[in-house]
Amino acid sequence: MRLQPALNSADYENLRSYMLGLVMRQALPPLHGGRPNWKEIGATCRLSAEGQKIARREGRHAFEAIMRWLNSGKKPKEKAAAQPVPAAAKAPVRPAATVTPLRGSMPANGNNRSVEPRPTAPIFVRVPVNTQQKRVARG
Repeated sequence: MRLQPALNSADYENLRSYMLGLVMRQALPPLHGGRPNWKEIGATCRLSAEGQKIARREGRHAFEAIMRWLNSGKKPKEKAAAQPVPAAAKAPVRPAATVTPLRGSMPANGNNRSVEPRPTAPIFVRVPVNTQQKRVARG
């Protein structure tokens, strides 16, 4: 209703048939950043430069209505019922944020076994000296 008085007849018919085709195929318009990609829509519908400016201003509501209509028909269960991915193809789950552990509390290879600190100097063991031995005088 907004487009017919604003656009010339050729641009109006091209854009109207394009939008009806989207509705019949239940397809989204080409998007860029979540919004209709007007460069691609203008090229597909062969809109004139002036017609594209007007269509962008007045036709925005029509394309948003088509997108809302298509998204309202999808149920969350349909999204979840997609083909299951084999376990071998799934990427490993990693935590969103990791905290760097203190040095020595976790090994470098990432396993969760506890690490015992290694001694930094050799350990000397005291050997008891037999005090009962006689001292030999050297002479």
